[in-house]
Amino acid sequence: GTGTTAVTAVNDVSLSVRRGEFVALVGPSGSGKTTMLAMLAGLLKPREGQIFIAGQDIGRMSEAERTRFRGRYIGFAFQSNNLVPYLTALENVELMLRLNGKFDRKGRERARELLVRLGLAERLNNRPNQLSGGQQQRVAIARALAMQPKIMLFDEPTSALDPEMIKEVLDVMVNLAESGMTMLVVTHEMGFAKAVAHRMYFFDQG
Repeated sequence: GTGTTAVTAVNDVSLSVRRGEFVALVGPSGSGKTTMLAMLAGLLKPREGQIFIAGQDIGRMSEAERTRFRGRYIGFAFQSNNLVPYLTALENVELMLRLNGKFDRKGRERARELLVRLGLAERLNNRPNQLSGGQQQRVAIARALAMQPKIMLFDEPTSALDPEMIKEVLDVMVNLAESGMTMLVVTHEMGFAKAVAHRMYFFDQG
């Protein structure tokens, strides 16, 4: 916004995340968590400040450079899973590989293996409307992991799920954390964050 409607979504935030660390971002709705995550993913460019990932300041990159960097380093699981409705679970994961020029034999095998590992062996050929909410979110996580990211970002991945489906998605994230994946998670699941995260950052009014 401008003038009296201007909002500083993220205001003088300083944080660091070490390789292999699980960090939770928590706080009330509208406090700046999702905006922070979008900047870390290179989806938004900060007006001020610096964001260093793997020694590179992504805030100084062009949009094309940020897109290439994101394809190499960052996996992102959104609140809504954004699956393509007319593609199967396997095709949704393969699509990410096709778009990034990684759809070779190894990529195809990796897509299938990820879905099997996430408990979807019997759902490879199902379209999103034939999957539960928890299954859809696991397909979205597999899609992000197929790119072999160094860092996984999760924006409230359980917020749209029924309570009985939340655990199956959180279990996937616990397994990722235990495997040593560097992870930043925006979440309202405080019990989960306390049990799994190495550190928590609390956001309020940016």
